[in-house]
Amino acid sequence: MPVAESVRLPVRVLVADDADGVRELVILLLDMEKDFTVVGQARDGLEAIDQARTLQPDLVVLDVSMPRMDGISATPRILRAAPTARVALFTGMAEPEVEQEAHNAGADALLAKELGATTLVDRLREICRRPRGRASTATS
Repeated sequence: MPVAESVRLPVRVLVADDADGVRELVILLLDMEKDFTVVGQARDGLEAIDQARTLQPDLVVLDVSMPRMDGISATPRILRAAPTARVALFTGMAEPEVEQEAHNAGADALLAKELGATTLVDRLREICRRPRGRASTATS
């Protein structure tokens, strides 16, 4: 199911993850979808903030654990740099305290890295369809 008509299509995405393989896989998955286009990538939170300021993406997929600046610390700065962006934090540690930190930082969702490819893309579409700032968690 494509992203709702009210959202600008294709959804412009910034992907930030320090693991090259994970970042490249997410980019590949999104590039195969007509309703997403990857406009930038970053290896840490500081690069993600700079990219968000420059690119003004609609969606930022951001790893929680990265060097120099983690995703949770970067989220509020990304939202100041690109106020209309939605932020989906991506993590291998879906613990309750991480979920609360993601919500407090202003993330729209906390997604587990264990999600299958189809589920990940579907969850990103859901995030784009709903109003910004409604944090949710997906672990399966």
